Amino acid sequence: MPERILEERERGFEAKFAHDEEVRFRTLARRDKLFAVWAAERMHLDDAARLALGHDVLKIEGWPAHDDALLRYVSGKLEWHGVGLPREEIARALTSCEAKAHEQVMAAPLD
Repeated sequence: MPERILEERERGFEAKFAHDEEVRFRTLARRDKLFAVWAAERMHLDDAARLALGHDVLKIEGWPAHDDALLRYVSGKLEWHGVGLPREEIARALTSCEAKAHEQVMAAPLD
């Protein structure tokens, strides 16, 4: 009997871990999309350029330093488009996008 309880607990922990990782993955992907939209609005990009920026942002790798790579990329794009924002403001926008993304992910059921 105790062995069965331990197995059930282990399966429960594994399921929770898998769920938490899925939420984390979806949250970060959505955060990056929202961040691309935020940046595109500041650069006044047209629809095609917004879409391209979104695709480029989602291709950024660099784990475990993904956030830093993302901030460098978007900062460079903003600068190139003549939008001079302090890095701290850009980082705050990323944090804000993550909070919004987490709310959206938690409000939508996982498939």
